Amino acid sequence: MDHVDGILAEWRVERPDLDPSPMAVFGRISRIAGRSAPLLVQLLEKYDLTPASFDVLANLRRGGAPYRKTPTELAATSMLSSGGITFRLDRLESDGLIRRVRSSKDRRVAYAELTPVGLKRIDKVMDAHLRQENALLALLGPRERTELAKLLAKLERSIVEFRTADAPSNRAGKQNRSAG
Repeated sequence: MDHVDGILAEWRVERPDLDPSPMAVFGRISRIAGRSAPLLVQLLEKYDLTPASFDVLANLRRGGAPYRKTPTELAATSMLSSGGITFRLDRLESDGLIRRVRSSKDRRVAYAELTPVGLKRIDKVMDAHLRQENALLALLGPRERTELAKLLAKLERSIVEFRTADAPSNRAGKQNRSAG
Protein backbone atom coordinates (compact mmCIF):
# COMPACT_ATOMS: atom_id res chain seq x y z
CA MET A 1 0.00 0.00 0.00
CA ASP A 2 1.46 3.34 -1.04
CA HIS A 3 0.54 6.95 -0.20
CA VAL A 4 -2.14 7.14 -2.88
CA ASP A 5 -3.71 3.85 -1.74
CA GLY A 6 -3.95 5.35 1.75
CA ILE A 7 -5.74 8.41 0.42
CA LEU A 8 -8.19 6.25 -1.52
CA ALA A 9 -8.88 4.11 1.53
CA GLU A 10 -9.64 7.20 3.62
CA TRP A 11 -12.07 8.51 0.98
CA ARG A 12 -13.80 5.14 0.78
CA VAL A 13 -14.42 5.29 4.54
CA GLU A 14 -15.46 8.94 4.63
CA ARG A 15 -17.47 8.96 1.39
CA PRO A 16 -18.46 5.41 0.47
CA ASP A 17 -20.89 6.91 -2.05
CA LEU A 18 -17.96 8.14 -4.17
CA ASP A 19 -15.60 6.19 -6.42
CA PRO A 20 -12.17 7.72 -5.78
CA SER A 21 -10.43 5.44 -8.31
CA PRO A 22 -9.56 8.29 -10.75
CA MET A 23 -7.34 9.66 -7.98
CA ALA A 24 -5.26 6.47 -8.23
CA VAL A 25 -4.23 7.52 -11.75
CA PHE A 26 -3.97 11.29 -11.42
CA GLY A 27 -2.48 11.18 -7.92
CA ARG A 28 0.28 8.87 -9.08
CA ILE A 29 0.95 10.89 -12.24
CA SER A 30 1.27 14.00 -10.10
CA ARG A 31 3.59 12.28 -7.64
CA ILE A 32 5.71 10.80 -10.43
CA ALA A 33 6.08 14.22 -12.07
CA GLY A 34 6.95 15.78 -8.72
CA ARG A 35 9.61 13.17 -8.02
CA SER A 36 11.14 13.00 -11.50
CA ALA A 37 11.29 16.73 -12.38
CA PRO A 38 13.91 17.56 -9.73
CA LEU A 39 16.04 14.66 -10.97
CA LEU A 40 15.99 16.11 -14.48
CA VAL A 41 16.88 19.57 -13.15
CA GLN A 42 19.75 18.09 -11.14
CA LEU A 43 21.07 16.23 -14.19
CA LEU A 44 20.81 19.27 -16.47
CA GLU A 45 22.59 21.52 -13.97
CA LYS A 46 25.71 19.39 -14.49
CA TYR A 47 25.64 20.55 -18.12
CA ASP A 48 24.71 24.18 -17.31
CA LEU A 49 21.24 23.75 -18.80
CA THR A 50 17.67 24.24 -17.63
CA PRO A 51 14.70 22.12 -18.72
CA ALA A 52 13.68 24.93 -21.11
CA SER A 53 17.12 25.23 -22.73
CA PHE A 54 17.35 21.44 -22.92
CA ASP A 55 13.98 21.38 -24.68
CA VAL A 56 15.20 23.87 -27.31
CA LEU A 57 18.51 22.08 -27.92
CA ALA A 58 16.81 18.68 -28.12
CA ASN A 59 14.21 20.12 -30.49
CA LEU A 60 16.92 21.39 -32.83
CA ARG A 61 18.90 18.14 -32.61
CA ARG A 62 16.00 15.81 -33.31
CA GLY A 63 15.07 17.90 -36.34
CA GLY A 64 18.18 16.62 -38.14
CA ALA A 65 20.93 18.37 -40.03
CA PRO A 66 21.45 21.28 -40.40
CA TYR A 67 19.87 21.43 -36.89
CA ARG A 68 18.01 24.65 -37.48
CA LYS A 69 14.46 25.91 -37.04
CA THR A 70 12.73 29.26 -36.89
CA PRO A 71 11.57 30.49 -33.49
CA THR A 72 7.98 29.88 -34.65
CA GLU A 73 8.80 26.27 -35.54
CA LEU A 74 10.51 25.81 -32.17
CA ALA A 75 7.52 27.21 -30.28
CA ALA A 76 5.14 24.94 -32.21
CA THR A 77 7.18 21.82 -31.42
CA SER A 78 8.30 22.50 -27.86
CA MET A 79 6.85 23.14 -24.44
CA LEU A 80 7.71 26.86 -24.53
CA SER A 81 5.76 29.92 -25.61
CA SER A 82 7.11 32.15 -28.38
CA GLY A 83 8.22 34.65 -25.74
CA GLY A 84 9.94 31.88 -23.82
CA ILE A 85 11.68 30.77 -27.01
CA THR A 86 13.14 34.24 -27.64
CA PHE A 87 14.48 34.50 -24.10
CA ARG A 88 15.92 30.98 -24.26
CA LEU A 89 17.52 31.57 -27.68
CA ASP A 90 19.23 34.71 -26.38
CA ARG A 91 20.74 32.72 -23.52
CA LEU A 92 21.76 29.75 -25.69
CA GLU A 93 23.34 32.11 -28.21
CA SER A 94 25.32 33.92 -25.51
CA ASP A 95 26.49 30.50 -24.26
CA GLY A 96 27.68 29.62 -27.78
CA LEU A 97 25.29 26.65 -28.12
CA ILE A 98 23.23 28.10 -30.98
CA ARG A 99 23.68 30.82 -33.56
CA ARG A 100 21.10 32.82 -35.42
CA VAL A 101 21.29 32.50 -39.19
CA ARG A 102 19.37 34.63 -41.69
CA SER A 103 17.63 32.85 -44.54
CA SER A 104 19.39 33.32 -47.87
CA LYS A 105 15.96 33.36 -49.55
CA ASP A 106 14.17 35.77 -47.22
CA ARG A 107 16.23 38.11 -45.00
CA ARG A 108 13.22 38.55 -42.70
CA VAL A 109 13.50 34.90 -41.63
CA ALA A 110 16.05 33.97 -38.99
CA TYR A 111 16.86 30.45 -37.87
CA ALA A 112 18.24 29.16 -34.61
CA GLU A 113 20.95 26.66 -35.45
CA LEU A 114 23.04 24.40 -33.23
CA THR A 115 26.72 25.27 -33.16
CA PRO A 116 29.26 22.43 -33.09
CA VAL A 117 29.56 23.04 -29.33
CA GLY A 118 25.76 22.92 -28.96
CA LEU A 119 25.57 19.69 -30.97
CA LYS A 120 28.24 18.07 -28.83
CA ARG A 121 26.52 19.26 -25.62
CA ILE A 122 23.03 18.03 -26.51
CA ASP A 123 24.37 14.65 -27.64
CA LYS A 124 26.19 14.25 -24.32
CA VAL A 125 23.16 15.38 -22.31
CA MET A 126 20.77 13.09 -24.22
CA ASP A 127 23.01 10.11 -23.44
CA ALA A 128 22.93 10.96 -19.73
CA HIS A 129 19.22 11.81 -19.77
CA LEU A 130 18.22 8.51 -21.35
CA ARG A 131 20.48 6.55 -18.99
CA GLN A 132 18.72 8.26 -16.07
CA GLU A 133 15.23 7.66 -17.48
CA ASN A 134 16.07 4.00 -18.08
CA ALA A 135 17.25 3.73 -14.48
CA LEU A 136 14.01 5.33 -13.27
CA LEU A 137 12.06 2.70 -15.22
CA ALA A 138 14.17 -0.19 -13.92
CA LEU A 139 11.25 -1.96 -12.19
CA LEU A 140 9.28 -2.13 -15.45
CA GLY A 141 9.97 -4.72 -18.11
CA PRO A 142 9.95 -3.88 -21.82
CA ARG A 143 6.31 -4.96 -22.32
CA GLU A 144 5.20 -3.01 -19.24
CA ARG A 145 6.96 0.13 -20.54
CA THR A 146 5.29 -0.23 -23.91
CA GLU A 147 1.87 -0.81 -22.36
CA LEU A 148 2.28 2.09 -19.93
CA ALA A 149 3.31 4.42 -22.77
CA LYS A 150 0.25 3.37 -24.79
CA LEU A 151 -2.06 3.87 -21.82
CA LEU A 152 -0.62 7.29 -21.04
CA ALA A 153 -1.05 8.33 -24.69
CA LYS A 154 -4.66 7.14 -24.51
CA LEU A 155 -5.18 9.10 -21.28
CA GLU A 156 -3.81 12.22 -22.94
CA ARG A 157 -6.20 11.77 -25.89
CA SER A 158 -9.07 11.36 -23.42
CA ILE A 159 -8.12 14.62 -21.70
CA VAL A 160 -7.80 16.45 -25.03
CA GLU A 161 -11.21 15.16 -26.11
CA PHE A 162 -12.71 16.23 -22.78
CA ARG A 163 -11.22 19.71 -23.09
CA THR A 164 -12.45 20.00 -26.67
CA ALA A 165 -15.95 18.82 -25.75
CA ASP A 166 -16.00 21.10 -22.71
CA ALA A 167 -14.69 24.20 -24.53
CA PRO A 168 -16.77 27.36 -23.90
CA SER A 169 -18.05 27.47 -27.50
CA ASN A 170 -19.21 23.85 -27.26
CA ARG A 171 -20.88 24.44 -23.89
CA ALA A 172 -22.82 27.39 -25.34
CA GLY A 173 -23.90 25.27 -28.30
CA LYS A 174 -25.08 22.49 -25.98
CA GLN A 175 -27.01 24.95 -23.86
CA ASN A 176 -28.68 26.47 -26.91
CA ARG A 177 -29.66 23.02 -28.24
CA SER A 178 -31.02 21.86 -24.89
CA ALA A 179 -32.97 25.07 -24.35
CA GLY A 180 -34.74 24.70 -27.70
